[in-house]
Amino acid sequence: MVEVSVCLGQIKVTFSDVEGNLNRAIEAINEAARLGCRIIVLPETLDVGWLNPDARELAKPIPGPYSDALANAARANGIYVVAGLTEGEGGRVYDSAVLISPRGELLLKYRKINLLPDEQKIYEVGDRLGVAETEFGRVGVDICVDNAVDNLTLAHSMARMGASMILSPAGWAVPGDYDLNKEHYLDGPWGKGWVIAYTTIARLYDIAVIGVSSVGEMTKGYWSGYKLIGSSLAVGPGGVVLAKGREGVDAAEVIKVNVPIVPRPVKGSGWAQHLRERGYLLP
Repeated sequence: MVEVSVCLGQIKVTFSDVEGNLNRAIEAINEAARLGCRIIVLPETLDVGWLNPDARELAKPIPGPYSDALANAARANGIYVVAGLTEGEGGRVYDSAVLISPRGELLLKYRKINLLPDEQKIYEVGDRLGVAETEFGRVGVDICVDNAVDNLTLAHSMARMGASMILSPAGWAVPGDYDLNKEHYLDGPWGKGWVIAYTTIARLYDIAVIGVSSVGEMTKGYWSGYKLIGSSLAVGPGGVVLAKGREGVDAAEVIKVNVPIVPRPVKGSGWAQHLRERGYLLP
């Protein structure tokens, strides 16, 4: 069985501090390369901040200056980079994610589809889904609530498209008065759904599902006062939890995890019988 080393870049994101946020992302990319990781996954909208109304003024095209900064770091370190960025195109704003090759090439751009009601006040709904070829198999990219437990259609689709890994920039937020000392986020009512969703897809398809959240305060917009609390999650084939990030607004860290890559057992319509054998009975 092949393994690939993946780093979870759980960085601090400060609203509207594009330069500082990109610098922290680049520092995490440098650290991931130092740790020997082949891939680093960074958070959702790491440039501007998730649900930041300033996105309308600060969003940039992809490719563009924000993605170029990450591509340069990917090239300098010879590492794959998955990152969430705020994309502006034709007067519209998208909550987007990119997969960049170790040569700095843009392999995949994805625009978030499963937007929450408040997100729809800022971002447009994406219109396509894809996977990218790498030397360790196909990689799928989605964003945060695209992997919600009641919205696994996109993950099922990427798995059936041959993805060996689904990598998901995220922004996991809780109200300002949420007591982080009471229980770990991923064990409580706000976070346990991610564990259920990730382990379900990983078990059914023998793939890895990895979500990386930012940390920091949400200081503007509809969710001002909420906290982005990390607790990034890596689940491997068979639904095995491989790593959990620290939680809290100051819990920035880069976590290395070795992810097994399991050969895809079937293709196309063969998945229907395969999933039935694993107890999946829904349409």
